Amino acid sequence: MPRNAQVMIAASLAFFFVTATTFTSLGYVLYIMVDQLDWSAAAAGFSFALLGLACGLASPLPPYLMKTIGTRLTMVLGALVLAGGFGMASVINDLNFFFVATSLMGAGFTLLAPSPAVYLLANWFPRTSSRMIGFYFMVGSSGGIAGPLIVSAIAGATGDWRLHWMVMAVAAAVLGLICFVCIRDTQATATTTETQENTEASGTIADSGYTVRQALFTRTFLILAVILTVVQTVVTATHSLLVAHIANLGHGAAPGAIAMSLLAFAGTGTKGVTGAICERVSPRLILIGGLVLQALAMALLSYAPGVAIAIAAAIVFGAGWGMAWLSGHILLLRYFGARLAGTMTAMVTTASTLAVFGPIGAGRVADITGTYAPAIVVFSGLLLAAAIIALLFLKAPRPLGTAQSEDTPDAPTLKLEPAE
Repeated sequence: MPRNAQVMIAASLAFFFVTATTFTSLGYVLYIMVDQLDWSAAAAGFSFALLGLACGLASPLPPYLMKTIGTRLTMVLGALVLAGGFGMASVINDLNFFFVATSLMGAGFTLLAPSPAVYLLANWFPRTSSRMIGFYFMVGSSGGIAGPLIVSAIAGATGDWRLHWMVMAVAAAVLGLICFVCIRDTQATATTTETQENTEASGTIADSGYTVRQALFTRTFLILAVILTVVQTVVTATHSLLVAHIANLGHGAAPGAIAMSLLAFAGTGTKGVTGAICERVSPRLILIGGLVLQALAMALLSYAPGVAIAIAAAIVFGAGWGMAWLSGHILLLRYFGARLAGTMTAMVTTASTLAVFGPIGAGRVADITGTYAPAIVVFSGLLLAAAIIALLFLKAPRPLGTAQSEDTPDAPTLKLEPAE
């Protein structure tokens, strides 16, 4: 099997695994753990928040480690950290130790995805990077569909949440072995003729010549960081309130669960399609379109007179989410080049840590008003404002040259192989 195919499979498997075993399934496992260990719902919620916080705060680590030990060992380390978190969760009785375990899970998530993979795919697939990154995000998102099913098969069927964590710890260790065997660094396509050919063939922008520090303070990056933080904030809040909001329409929680699943399916499928479309249509236009779709879906959801319209709004929101999230990451690649793609992705992930305040704010509004509708209207306005900002101000940064800086993470110490 070609090396680039091995890299693609291993990176996608890693994203699928971390998505399935952390954010999307933790709530299910916590439901069982809280009942057996007599924890409060607030404490359980805090452990979930720590997972997201650790994921965001650890985001600067991958670029540093990719520079010092290489992308392959960075991902292997992520798998081992993840295995450590799962292993600790399988033996705990004290809540404080579980907080440590979920923090390790968040750090392991960040070391495995998506920053290292975006860098790898951008360099192993210089001509079709948009399509490959789209496929990668699609596979990763599908982990959100599989995660609850995995928990149901293990913890739900046996009632033993410890067994679930043990199985996940072993699986994470196996994932580390797969990454060690399949992942290889490749020379960044930043200053070669190949990059110029790639630019002409797929419409990508050649390496900007910025250092990491310069890129972080460009107007382009700051705007993209703000836009993607808004998207992540609204998505996180929507996942926390959708079931309860639809239940308030008077039909119980079942329609909300259906809406949540359809939202996930729509987002997953759209990410896969968007990658290929970005090779033919400007990712900036797709980003704007995705933001507008999300804004319209939120407005519709806030005033939905019935369950059917609310479910339709959730599907539209999922489609817009997939379009905006993927095209935003492709723009990071197009604007700053393959050399900085992993670092820019990591920095956006750090900024989007602010998304943890979305559910808190929405919950506070619901406590005061008795409904999530006002918060949903605010989210709609934020998305619309983000779309306007992207339309008026988002432009490619002015290239400064092609010199590679010492502070970039893309000079791995391991043996490099040519992209195939």
